[in-house]
This record gives sequence, structure tokens and C-alpha cells, in this order.
Amino acid sequence: MASFAVIPFTGCQSGENAKVRYRVIASFEVDGRPIEASTVMEIHYARVTNSLIGAGGSTKLLGEAIIADMPNKGTLYILPVEHPPQASLDTVYEYAILSTFGIRNSFGGLSDADFDALRNAKGRRAFNLRNTSRLPAFVAFSSEKNPKTIFEVDPHRVGEHFPGVRFTGIEIEITNDPITNQLRERLPWLRTTKQVFERDPPGQHRPESQRPIGYLLTRAHFFGDGSR
Repeated sequence: MASFAVIPFTGCQSGENAKVRYRVIASFEVDGRPIEASTVMEIHYARVTNSLIGAGGSTKLLGEAIIADMPNKGTLYILPVEHPPQASLDTVYEYAILSTFGIRNSFGGLSDADFDALRNAKGRRAFNLRNTSRLPAFVAFSSEKNPKTIFEVDPHRVGEHFPGVRFTGIEIEITNDPITNQLRERLPWLRTTKQVFERDPPGQHRPESQRPIGYLLTRAHFFGDGSR
């Protein structure tokens, strides 16, 4: 599956590139007690030259969804994609890492100073997706053994599906820890080559904006494009 975040034109990478290893930390309260769940990911940004439109950029994202186990409540999965209201799935960390660390340019127009800032990023900061309140997609399963039982969870209304649970925020922390590799053990059907999610029957053509998330997802959406 092609990367969501690679600008579709031919060209060559220049010497300007940056690699950012980071932990995504989701915080919750479970019956008033704070807990955290996290995953370690890595993103590569590179400048592309000699393209059909002059210049641009590309990204490669490594890692996988957060497994957020809520004691005695169930499990949430926080995907490395976004699902805006009434829209199709979209990239999330490719843009969020930039805005979280104060970089205003998109990855298609990163300056030399932007690459320096990425290479020197440090600390732990509140997740910021293009200066909005948007977040990665939250999903859960009625039965983890059956991917067709997937359903989307509103981060701000987690308690409707998980009584006593409240989402309190996401943070990004620069780290040197290994990239997380646990998801295929937890959800073995991610290893199959078969279609595991629901699809509309032949002849039914709902716009993507009208389909539940289970009709949009593929197994690849649980991973960065470099880890699929």
C-alpha cells in the first residue's frame, strides 16, 4: 500500500533529511486513577529535488498503533491515522510531529532550519495536529478475535463505551527506545493476507464520508507505511 504521506511525483532525495524517534503517550483516568499507554515510532523526513513541480518532500513512518489496556474495562487502539468527521482516513503523525515541535512548514517545504530543528528535537510536548484539536482515530472491538466487530470511539466520549474511563490527552516524547513491535502478537489476524474488515456489497457505492470506520480500514492502517 502506498504511503499516505509521499507526494506523488518523481524526483531524487537531496542530502537534507531528518529522523525523529518518539513515543506517543495517551493518558486516561480509569475510575479516577491515571494510567498511560504508549507506542514508540520513528519518522523520516527527506527533501526531494528534480521533481515535476520543482521540489517537495517525502516521509516514511515506522511503528504501530497504541494498545491502551484499561484495567477491568477493555482495550482501545489508537491508530496512526486520522478519521476526520464525514471524511476519509488521513495521515496524522507526518504533520503532527512538525506542528508539535513548532515547525510551520509542511513536509513538502521544509527549510534547512526545519531539518535542524527536527534533528535536535528534545523533550515531551502536548500533541498538536496543525494547531487544531484533531486526534488520531480511536477504535475498539467487541471481540478482538473478530476484526469485523471493530467500532470507532470518540476520544472525548470514551466513557460511553468504557464506563469510568476518561481520555485526558496525548503527548509526544523524543526517545531512543526501540520501535514498538507488539501488535501482531496481540491481533494475529493482522498477519493474514485476506480481507478481514467489512465491505459494501457489489453495486453499493457509498461515499467514503458515509462509511463506518470498519468499512474504510485495512490491516495496513494499524501501522506506519514503513512497517506494513
